[in-house]
Amino acid sequence: MRLADIAQLVGGRLVGPVDVEIVGVASVLDAGPDEIAYAIAPAWIELLRTGRAGAAFLPFDAHDFGRPHIVVADPKSAALRLAAHFAPQPTFDPGVAPGASVDPSATVDPTATIMPGAFIGTGAHIGAGAVVMPGAVVMHEATIGDGSRLYPGVYVGERCRVGRNCTLWPNAVIGADGFGYAMNDGRHEKIPQLGIVVLGDDVDVGAGSCVDRATVGRTVIGEGTKIDNQVQVGHNCRIGKHCILVSQVGLAGSVNVGDYSILAARAGVADNITIGSGVIVGAGAGVVRDLPDGARVAGIPAVPHLEWKRGIANLKHFKDLQDSVRDLSRRLDALDRTGTRGIKGGAPEGSDEPSPGRKGRS
Repeated sequence: MRLADIAQLVGGRLVGPVDVEIVGVASVLDAGPDEIAYAIAPAWIELLRTGRAGAAFLPFDAHDFGRPHIVVADPKSAALRLAAHFAPQPTFDPGVAPGASVDPSATVDPTATIMPGAFIGTGAHIGAGAVVMPGAVVMHEATIGDGSRLYPGVYVGERCRVGRNCTLWPNAVIGADGFGYAMNDGRHEKIPQLGIVVLGDDVDVGAGSCVDRATVGRTVIGEGTKIDNQVQVGHNCRIGKHCILVSQVGLAGSVNVGDYSILAARAGVADNITIGSGVIVGAGAGVVRDLPDGARVAGIPAVPHLEWKRGIANLKHFKDLQDSVRDLSRRLDALDRTGTRGIKGGAPEGSDEPSPGRKGRS
């Protein structure tokens, strides 16, 4: 695309020649002469100056930038919009392909796509424009909403419900049994998992992630929530709207998470914990108590973020503190050996304590 057309597409103001042609979007460090990058901070602009990018999206007019740029309010959003133009989502021919296994009692919208090797169980429903790719399994009475995509290897368990415009990436599992066992006569006896999973609209579930069905009732993932790869959501959890769960997050059973909360990579949450709305849990944190709305926590166990930062800063002085304590201990031991520990200027008058010149220890 010409830069002039790109500026029109993203609603920006072009500074520089209009006929420069761009073939793609790339990062600040990787962009070549026929690609456009974006900068959101002055330091990024300095990287662009020494890089090879043919043009850039900038949040302000950099007169000394030295190459074409498009001024926009949000450079990242502009870059993403242009990237979507260069790489649109693939389209698929609707219908049930030969080699797909679709139970006669299932309902498949005529505009849906069922690819070879997909399995659709008894009484399942596949909505308009949905795509079920090879190796994906939709068990009996499960529902796939309009426009949703199930990539290869996805499993949607019986009676589970997937909303509209959801994306389930390869090998995501929706509705495996929750991890429930009871000790009986010295053996772990399985507790039947009778509930379902309900995904709201516009939910993404990453590759290899698992959302377990409820023991009874529902495990719920709210509208717009995005789950990264290799995340575990336990049975009876309820995740609010527009949350982010980053790679390797683990939620034990019956965790509640409010709207717009973020759990960073490898965060873990104990069972029956309630996390409020707008909470940020730092990477690798372990949450073992309820968190109020807007909390910012980190560490194991999770504590307020600023408290955790102070603790980390103090660790840098731990060696000096340790050396000081050892030195003080040696000094006290030396005073003990000479019998002068705790004595300054001799014993007080009338005291039974020995003076420095007398035999004995204080």
